[in-house]
Amino acid sequence: MTDTMTSDNYDETADIVFGGDISLDIGAANYDAAMREKDPGERARLFQQAARWYERSANIGNAQAATNLGYVYLYGRIGSVDDAQAFHWFTLGAEMDNPESCYKLGDLYRSGRGCARDPKKAVELYCRAGYFAGNECDPDNPQGAAVLASIELRLAECCERGEGDHENRKLAHWYYRHAVAHFEVALSGGLNWYGKALQSARAGYARTND
Repeated sequence: MTDTMTSDNYDETADIVFGGDISLDIGAANYDAAMREKDPGERARLFQQAARWYERSANIGNAQAATNLGYVYLYGRIGSVDDAQAFHWFTLGAEMDNPESCYKLGDLYRSGRGCARDPKKAVELYCRAGYFAGNECDPDNPQGAAVLASIELRLAECCERGEGDHENRKLAHWYYRHAVAHFEVALSGGLNWYGKALQSARAGYARTND
């Protein structure tokens, strides 16, 4: 359906029918091109294009597009980092039950970026993310495994440190074990940027092995 759709032949009616998936894919194509682009001016232009298409998709009601916009602002892809905008878009994605938005919104509450710091709210969002990810993510798929592992690592850290009144070393150990297994699937599928997270999960697993 979206394989041959580009910005040149964009069909807004079809995009609405497909829940914003067309504009999401066009945005993703621009984002991926920006990540590979060496020229700073062209890179900036492509990120701006990606953000515009993501916003179009999110306004149709696409949760992944809202999540992707959160990342755009969190990492300053179209200028400086904007925590308030990241908070806005991750909140919207979380309201549409996207597990990535839930755990990234949890990160913002955990650190107090774009909002008042609230560790208890962060843990609630991590648990919510885990619920949706458990229903939606394939643990044998590298990307799905990465989402599961990212949530499990955060819950493990909160349980180990007692953040949000959830201190439980045994449960932390359980979460670390599953995070390790899922990060290993992610790395075996080529998602090498999760290497540092895997190291953290392994260290946590060893540390809580009472």
